[in-house]
Amino acid sequence: MSLLSFTKCFIGAGGEQAAAALTTAMVKMSPEAATAAELKKMEQDLDAAGQLISQLQCELTDERHAYDAINAHYTQMMGAAENLQHQIDAASFLKDPLQASLATLVAQIEEMVPELDQDKKEIESTLALLTEAEVAYQAKATALRDAKAKLTRAKNDMAHAAVEEQRAAWRAETARAVTGLSSGSGSGSGINVAVDAMMQTAQATRDRAATLDMKAKALSGAKTTEEDPNIAAAMSAAAGRVANATVADRLAALQQRK
Repeated sequence: MSLLSFTKCFIGAGGEQAAAALTTAMVKMSPEAATAAELKKMEQDLDAAGQLISQLQCELTDERHAYDAINAHYTQMMGAAENLQHQIDAASFLKDPLQASLATLVAQIEEMVPELDQDKKEIESTLALLTEAEVAYQAKATALRDAKAKLTRAKNDMAHAAVEEQRAAWRAETARAVTGLSSGSGSGSGINVAVDAMMQTAQATRDRAATLDMKAKALSGAKTTEEDPNIAAAMSAAAGRVANATVADRLAALQQRK
């Protein structure tokens, strides 16, 4: 492939395409590896653009040197031709030899003109390619710089998202802890439940005791002396006391003891 064809193909790949490829790579399964590979490719592309610019600059320098050399010879020959023409115009005799020399010189100059014109066109073409290549280089450099900046921002966003996730998890855990403080053992509800259970147990024990006493009395069929009013009255009489005695009776009983 010629340098011109290669240059056109190379410059045709704009920096925007590389940036778009990088954006696509960033959403893949392994963004780190994909972006690293894409950035390396973009850097290689930029290096190739730089090498191409260097080649074009060298070629432009060589073409200018060649053109300057031919142009200097052309200018010298044109000066000689003009000198011969002045001599012919001033000579009054022996013009033929001068005319022959001038004709030979003019013929040589005419042969140089196409080559000189071609060299000039090549310089202009190379210069245009160099300008286009430099523009493409700048575009690729900007695309690479922007891609690296985007990657850095993406990494920072991922880091910030991870921090936010941790903070959100901490807030959720804190919320659960606060909920536990308001409704859990910290409010004393656990102690209240225990006290209630103990009181219920005590009451149940008392109820069972009363039930057992009632059962014992029913099975014995007998009453104690304290529970039978007749026995209580007889016991009082035997003791020298009248059941339900009045104050006067009690005084009379005391007087009898004298």
